[in-house]
Amino acid sequence: MKIRVDEYDTWLDQELEKVLRPTKNKAGKLSEDTRRALDEARSFFEELSRKADGNLATKKDPISYRAARVVGRVSRDALSSIEKIQIPQEVSWDSFKVLRDNLSNTARSLRESRNSTQREIHGLYLLDMLSFSGVVERIAKVGEKISQFLEGGGENLQRAKTLTSIVETIRQIGVQLDEKKKESVELERTREGLSSAIKELSNELEKITSNDSLKQVLEIEKELRKESREFRTDTLTHLRRPLRKLRDLSQRGEIALRSEEREALGEYIQSPYRSFLSRTSGPYLTPILTNLKSALDSGKMGLSHRKTTRVVGQLDQLTTTEHLAQKQSKGRNLLGQRQRLLHDPTCKNLYLERKIVLRKIDDGRKDELQATERLHLAEEKMKALTKLLVQAESKTKEYLSRDIQIERPRPSKQVPRQY
Repeated sequence: MKIRVDEYDTWLDQELEKVLRPTKNKAGKLSEDTRRALDEARSFFEELSRKADGNLATKKDPISYRAARVVGRVSRDALSSIEKIQIPQEVSWDSFKVLRDNLSNTARSLRESRNSTQREIHGLYLLDMLSFSGVVERIAKVGEKISQFLEGGGENLQRAKTLTSIVETIRQIGVQLDEKKKESVELERTREGLSSAIKELSNELEKITSNDSLKQVLEIEKELRKESREFRTDTLTHLRRPLRKLRDLSQRGEIALRSEEREALGEYIQSPYRSFLSRTSGPYLTPILTNLKSALDSGKMGLSHRKTTRVVGQLDQLTTTEHLAQKQSKGRNLLGQRQRLLHDPTCKNLYLERKIVLRKIDDGRKDELQATERLHLAEEKMKALTKLLVQAESKTKEYLSRDIQIERPRPSKQVPRQY
């Protein structure tokens, strides 16, 4: 049997009504039994409370007076606990489970009260205590009947709860899916517009970078990035931690550095290659390395012997060869060439325009990615709904012995992407 997803809840209500009719009739009888037992208990304890109050006014001996006071208090407590028990208006697994628990707990509490009362009243109110026991047992018996009901025919209520819970989840996801479908169409159009805009920007970027002068600038920048990486990873390898240590020692006054050298050292730690090429801080690298070697020789650095040997070897290579001078000269020459090329207004304008286009492309790709992720959310909702529909079909067959096939909602028609 095929059924539309938006008709499943109505169909299920009708089927559950047929299946649960005997169960609800049984539950109705249990509700009546509970009401009678509670009414009887209420009447008994009200009468017992009045009797105890009367005895308080007439009994003069201490034993009778104390017994009347105890019985009155117990009667009022019992009435209070009985009034808290609510008979459910709706037949469901949860409501009858709560009723069963309340009856069982009340019966147990009343038994304990009866037993403690009998010990305190010294044989008085004997007939009342027998009636007390009868009232408690009737409440307990109704609780046992409800417990048997829940374990037996009441199982259908649990099954109904499972099915209605699935239906409610299907309804919620269905609402979300309808919203996602509407959103998906707009998102797909947005994504297509972004893709087209990125393509146009890429073409514009290609046109901009076809300028020979700008090509040279970009090649120089590429070479400078390569030199920067090599300077950090090769030239200053093993020296980054010792340089930070040297800065800390100089700040504490344990190593004597001029203020210019200390300032340059801070710049080297933050931006090594930029500081190396700078006309301001560049000349201080050799003095800084010389001071570092002196600090190592003095033992103030606190490095292991192996680390110290490795660092000293590298410092000797840097301070006794032309390696640093050659690296510095090459980097400054590249910067000079870049600066001369960017003095040309046309090249500079193209360079700035390229930056703007790159930023727009980056923003467009981020927006496109966000749109794609939001589209994926709609797909995930569809998958979740499909799983629930399969579960609903399976549980319907298991609980109601009905073979059904719930028609799946069709995914929203998306605009094909253009590349």
